[in-house]
Amino acid sequence: MRRYRIAIIVGISLVLLTTVLIVGRQWFNRTLLHWYFSSTYEPQPLTTATLVPAPDSWMLVDTPWIAADLPVCQSTSLQMMAAHHGNLQPRPAIDWLMAFTYGFSALPDSTEVTPFGQDPEIGLQVAAPYLGLQRRYYTTDDPNLWLTAARSFIAQGHPVRVALDMGQLYGANELIPHSDVLAGYDQQGFFVYETVCVAPANCQPGHHRAGETGLYVTNEQVLAAMEAHAAAFGYPWRYNLTIFLPTTPSTDIEPVWQQIARVTLGNQQYGPPTGLAALEQLIVALERGHIAPQRIRETLALTARLRRENATFLRESFAAEPDIVQAATYLAEAATYYEQASTATEPSQIAALLRHAATAERAFGETIQAYVP
Repeated sequence: MRRYRIAIIVGISLVLLTTVLIVGRQWFNRTLLHWYFSSTYEPQPLTTATLVPAPDSWMLVDTPWIAADLPVCQSTSLQMMAAHHGNLQPRPAIDWLMAFTYGFSALPDSTEVTPFGQDPEIGLQVAAPYLGLQRRYYTTDDPNLWLTAARSFIAQGHPVRVALDMGQLYGANELIPHSDVLAGYDQQGFFVYETVCVAPANCQPGHHRAGETGLYVTNEQVLAAMEAHAAAFGYPWRYNLTIFLPTTPSTDIEPVWQQIARVTLGNQQYGPPTGLAALEQLIVALERGHIAPQRIRETLALTARLRRENATFLRESFAAEPDIVQAATYLAEAATYYEQASTATEPSQIAALLRHAATAERAFGETIQAYVP
């Protein structure tokens, strides 16, 4: 009986200890996340003091609607913002400034990867000054204040960029982290210049003229989409909006190259692996039979397209820089391997092709790293 009681006490103690550790870990992770977002995103609290009264409805007529046919919502958002201020750039140039379509990020609690190596908010921070823009990121937990602020900024001539859940916005049953641009409003909702015209968004990709109506969503849809996005990522706020103001353009592009090298080579020291470490994790999962080829076909095809776009941009924009032209050759080589891997059927064959791609990615990252003064 005594042994039985001891076993019960030990068992209960272990359950309590496990619970404490789980809760403690959750608390620690939440605290760490809050610190990261608050220290790196440079959020500014929304207050009524910074706002001006807005009319009941408004539509911007000097912001072109640019929509992509692939998931590059972040750089397309910034592309529209720059075009609004008279600086229309091709999207691969924005991708380069943001380091958005370089490197890899592992999906949390998964062996799958995404071919985007940079936290988009950090990418927007780094890229904006080179486009002659100053980023201002506002947050609040008050839905009415957010609605008032969004209308106020639009009425003052500022398109409003928001980070939200695309699935929630359009009634799809999946989380799709997303970035959109609000170009107008009435009292019931907003006119969205959708950045990515693929399902569940019902629009056509391309460059549309300024003043187009865009897609209409209600106030409730926008708020719910931001709430879902904030909950999924653990933001210490519920609602966000970003505006961009004109400023003197930056000319020192060394930080851009440093960012490109960092996201390409990556690391696995903190959090999910990034860059080459994330790609290696995917390769090992394939070799061990932990992931089915069909699950990653679209990702590999997307990666091939993005790497090829990046290679073309670098070759054409830095034709006088032999090191950059050589680096672009490595990216194009990697793109060929990703393309072949996207149509291969045997996991071992896909893994072998991805190892060749990883070698080319490493050569690209190290060449860029050596190029930076």
